[in-house]
Amino acid sequence: MMYLTRRSKMYRRKCSVSWAWIYYTHWGTFHTLQPLIAQLKAGEDVAVKPVNEFYYSYTYLNVEKCEAKDSIRLMYVVKSALQNFDKRMGIRNSWGFESRFSDVEIRTVFLVGMKPDEPHLQKLLAKEVEEHKDIIQANFSDSYYNNTLKTMMGLHWTYCYCQKVKYFLFVDDDYYVSTRNMLRFLRDPANYPNYLENYVVSAVNEYKEYLYAGYVFENAHPIRWVFSKWYVSLDEYPYSEWPPYVTAGAYVLSRKSLEDLYFGSIYTNKFRFDDIFLGMAAKYASIKPFHHKEFYFYRKLYDKEGYKWVIASHGFDDPKELQEVWSEQRSAGNA
Repeated sequence: MMYLTRRSKMYRRKCSVSWAWIYYTHWGTFHTLQPLIAQLKAGEDVAVKPVNEFYYSYTYLNVEKCEAKDSIRLMYVVKSALQNFDKRMGIRNSWGFESRFSDVEIRTVFLVGMKPDEPHLQKLLAKEVEEHKDIIQANFSDSYYNNTLKTMMGLHWTYCYCQKVKYFLFVDDDYYVSTRNMLRFLRDPANYPNYLENYVVSAVNEYKEYLYAGYVFENAHPIRWVFSKWYVSLDEYPYSEWPPYVTAGAYVLSRKSLEDLYFGSIYTNKFRFDDIFLGMAAKYASIKPFHHKEFYFYRKLYDKEGYKWVIASHGFDDPKELQEVWSEQRSAGNA
């Protein structure tokens, strides 16, 4: 493994930025990360430097979204394409509505990149930011194969600015989400939804210090068929099996798990598939992902009763349909 690095200063807890050029032949460093993570959390210098820090500048930070008198129970961190103005509006008018529960502090932000060849989109975004103040944007190209950069931006931004947030749901902008079920799940992840059959709980839940949950794949293999969209060559990934990983469309992190995953990510070489990249980072940071079937990485066939316990479901590209489904589930007491 070879690394060639140039750094302007030592890594500090203040989220300083540095540059790295890496020859990718492995997941990352050959070191136990837990002692390094402890040192970095304490703001100490470390002998083994990160290999993959997020160094892009922010166009819009909107750190006010992380400010609160006490604590923020849940933050939706929505990965959105720059041009998806209608999807963001559909989310604000449905599951991303921050005042859904008067006794629970919830925030919603959207992560976007840049499209330098379409300057009119940036002008429209500026108006959106002025009106809603919920956009986080950094100076990298907004494209499918830069989803890992968008994920890194989300980890960097939340780690640096959102100390008062207890849980984060990272989710794509084509998902249906039930806030009620999300909060129910956080109360007792291992027994959701079975425990709800015995008694009714309020939306104020207990806090689980370490949680990284979603739909988990174990023992999955790289696709070697060259015509596949997800083809991975042996040069890019010379191993026969992926690490356990959570599908990147929707996953929830407690604050402490987010911190460890953030540090795991900066010691993990960049990989173009964001869910695999997070699987690598989680394994490095000794985080075990928790599987739950009510996170649907595919479009669960909709019917009113069938969505009673759904936490998140992929496949809602139409904002109008999203709002209709969410409204029906809210009326049924499921959202």
